Amino acid sequence: MMLLLQKRKLTTVLVACAILAADGLAPTPCQRARPTARRRTPVLAAVKDAAGDRPSTALAADTGVDYDDAAYEREMKAARRQAAADRLAVIQRLNLIAYVNAAVLAFVAIGVGYELLHVDVEAILALFKYTLPEDRPMEDALAYRLATSVDLLAKLPGDSIRGYEALVPTNPVFYKACTSGVAYTLGDFVSQVYQGRTLKTVDLARSARSGAAGFVGHGPLCHYWMVFMETYLDFDGAWYGTGVKVLADQTVWSLYLNACYSFLIGTFALRDPREVWKDVQATSWPALRSSWRFWPFVHCISFSHLVPLDLKLLWVDVMEIVWVTILSKVANDDKEARLAERGLEEDAEVLEVVEPFGVDPTLEIELTREFELDASLNADLENEDQFDENKLSFELPREALLASWPLLAMWPVIYGTFQLEKMFVTA
Repeated sequence: MMLLLQKRKLTTVLVACAILAADGLAPTPCQRARPTARRRTPVLAAVKDAAGDRPSTALAADTGVDYDDAAYEREMKAARRQAAADRLAVIQRLNLIAYVNAAVLAFVAIGVGYELLHVDVEAILALFKYTLPEDRPMEDALAYRLATSVDLLAKLPGDSIRGYEALVPTNPVFYKACTSGVAYTLGDFVSQVYQGRTLKTVDLARSARSGAAGFVGHGPLCHYWMVFMETYLDFDGAWYGTGVKVLADQTVWSLYLNACYSFLIGTFALRDPREVWKDVQATSWPALRSSWRFWPFVHCISFSHLVPLDLKLLWVDVMEIVWVTILSKVANDDKEARLAERGLEEDAEVLEVVEPFGVDPTLEIELTREFELDASLNADLENEDQFDENKLSFELPREALLASWPLLAMWPVIYGTFQLEKMFVTA
C-alpha cells in the first residue's frame, strides 16, 4: 500500500513539472504577434539591391543583430523604387536634351537651306505655276521646265561663290570671320559625332564655342596673315614664293594659331589660363605633325595665284571641313577594326575622351585616336592612374624627318602648280 502511494506522488510531481515546462516554452500573446526572425547576419552592410543601393538600416560589419524580415523587405523595395526613379529622371533629362538639340539643328538646317535655295526654289515654282511664252510649243513644256530647273540648280554653287566673292571686299574682316565661324562649328560637330555622341549627348554649346573662336580668332587673324604673305612673301610671283608661304604658315603661324585658338576656347569655357597653357604646351608638336600630313599639299593651291585673295580663306575653311571628315572616317574605321579584333559589338564599351582638349577639331580627333590606340591604356582603364600623357606615340616621333617629309615633298607640287597657273594665264 505504501509503495502504491509513493508511485502516485511521483506521477503527480512529473505531471506538474511537465505542465510548468510547457507553460515556460509557450509564446506569450505579444510573442505570437511578432514575426519570427529567420536570419542572424553579422554583415548586413554588404547586402545591396539590384541597383546597388543599400538599405538605410544596414549595420556595420562588426555588429550582429536579428533583422526583421518585414522591415528588410520594406527597405529593399524603397531602395529599388528610389533607384528606378533616379534612372527615370536621367532618361527624361536625356530625352529633353535630345529634343532641344534636334530642334536647334533643324532650325539651323532650315535657315541655311532657305538662305541658299529660296531664290532658285521660288524661280522653279514660278516656272511650273505660270504659262510659258507663246513661242514655246506646249508639248515641250514639261521638258523645258525640267531642263531649266536642273540648269538653275547646277549653277547654284558657282553663283554662290561669285556672290561671296563680290560681298567679301565690302567688309573682308567680318565676312571672313563668319566663314571661319561656320567652318569651325561644323568641324567640332563632326568630331563629336566621331566620338560616338548622339542627339542625347552631343554638346552643341561646345560647337558654338568652337565657332565663336573661329569667328573671333581664326577668320580675322588669317585675313591679315594672308595679306601679309601676299605683300612680303610673294617674291614678285616667283614659283618658290608659294613654298616660302607654306613653310611660314606651317611653322610659326601654325603654332601661334593653335595657341590663340586654345586660349579662346579656354576663355569661353571659363577655364584656368594656367591649365590652358599646359594644353598649348602639350599639343603644340601634335598640332604641327597632324597639320603636315595634309596642309602643305593643300596650301600649294591655297597660296598660289590660282585662288583669288578674297577666296583663299573660304578655300582653306572648306578644306578644313574635308580634313575633319577624312580624319573622322579613318579613325572610325580603325575603331571598328579594333572592336572586330576583340570580338566586340559596335556599341561595345570603348575608350572615349570625355573632356575636350580645347584644340581645333582636326587635332581633337587625332588626340582622341591616339588615346584609343595607345598600348598603355586598355579598354577598361585599369592602368589609368599610371598613364603618362607624354608617352603618346605621335607626341614623341622617333625622327623629326619622318614627320616633316611633306614639307620636302611639296616642292615639286609647287613647281607643277606654278606651271599650270602659267598655262591658264597665257590661255
